[in-house]
Amino acid sequence: MMRKENFSQGVKNGSKSLLSFLLLAVIVLNLFLGNGVAQAANGLVLSTPYPGIAVEPGERVIFPLEIRNTGDGKVELSVDSKPQGWEAVIEGNGRRVHQVFAGSGYNPSVNLSIDVPAKVEEGDYQLTISARGGGRVSTLALNLRVTGEPVRGGELVTRYPELQGPSGATFQFRVDLTNNTPQEQSYSLGAKVPPGWQVNFSPANDSKQIASLSLEAGRSQGLDVSIIPPKNVTAGKYTIPVAAVSAVSAAQTDLQVTITGTYELTLTTPSGRLNAQAIAGKETGLSLEVENNGTSVLENITLSSREPAGWSVTFEPEQIEKLAPGESRQVTAKIKPDTKAIAGDYAVNLTASSKEADGKAQIRVLVKTSTLWGLTGLVIILAVIAGVGAAFRHYGRR
Repeated sequence: MMRKENFSQGVKNGSKSLLSFLLLAVIVLNLFLGNGVAQAANGLVLSTPYPGIAVEPGERVIFPLEIRNTGDGKVELSVDSKPQGWEAVIEGNGRRVHQVFAGSGYNPSVNLSIDVPAKVEEGDYQLTISARGGGRVSTLALNLRVTGEPVRGGELVTRYPELQGPSGATFQFRVDLTNNTPQEQSYSLGAKVPPGWQVNFSPANDSKQIASLSLEAGRSQGLDVSIIPPKNVTAGKYTIPVAAVSAVSAAQTDLQVTITGTYELTLTTPSGRLNAQAIAGKETGLSLEVENNGTSVLENITLSSREPAGWSVTFEPEQIEKLAPGESRQVTAKIKPDTKAIAGDYAVNLTASSKEADGKAQIRVLVKTSTLWGLTGLVIILAVIAGVGAAFRHYGRR
């Protein structure tokens, strides 16, 4: 009787243990499935490899950001909070951005550029940025620890940071990138330029263009930076910030381009016809028009020529002291063919030259023989005919 009661009690205890196990399994399974659903529903993730870094006062630091989205669509980016007086800008492809397209198979990368004030106390400072899209939100908190000691990072320096020249020219700068960190770093290269400008990066003394490079700790690499302004750019000074961005820091230097304007000089005739007529041995005047088609003043414009042997070409005036943009000046070219030049077509090359530009024109000169030579020839022919006739008459009588 005692054994039956013990057996019944054991069955009851075993049933309770089994029921408790099954209940615990259901709870764990629900929790597991619940977490999976939450991840799928909240499939928008904003991240950066190093959310906490050390900086120094006055430094610019750049956080590379990555947006992953299990759905497809536009994602709104914003800086939600930052310390007072700090500048924080989200950038993509060198421009400020507030929206990106993110979806399956496409995870866009943008940068958060932060300017630390020059006067700031040491300590930890927090920034918060968010990505919003499709009813989902991902928030990223960043920590910047301001220290009084210099932060070892990348360094970008140039010996000649200022160049000047006309628009349409290519400005070549040499910069040196140094990795001062204790580890190898991969740097992305970029620049902020006005619309229409182009910037290309190449390893020093190498023609291939690059957008990034890796540097071992303590190593340096020379870079050729080519800056090409648009042809119609306005004269003035332009500051072009170039940067090399790694996962831990950003190295930046400012390059300055001074556009002196465009230089263009044309030489033609008032009618646009590039031909003339002349008589051998006689001087003929040809009207020319010298025009400044550039955007800068041209000074000390001289005129010169290249003509056939025995010819002479002079100009009046021989020099134009100053020609403003859009201004033109009349010049007379006095062309004198050789006295022995035979009838025909000849080329005379004329040039108007300044220090910055040249204007050229080729004039086709049709040379005719002098009427005096024609009359002289006619007299000689008549004299010969008269002589022959006189001879016939004289000898015919005999």
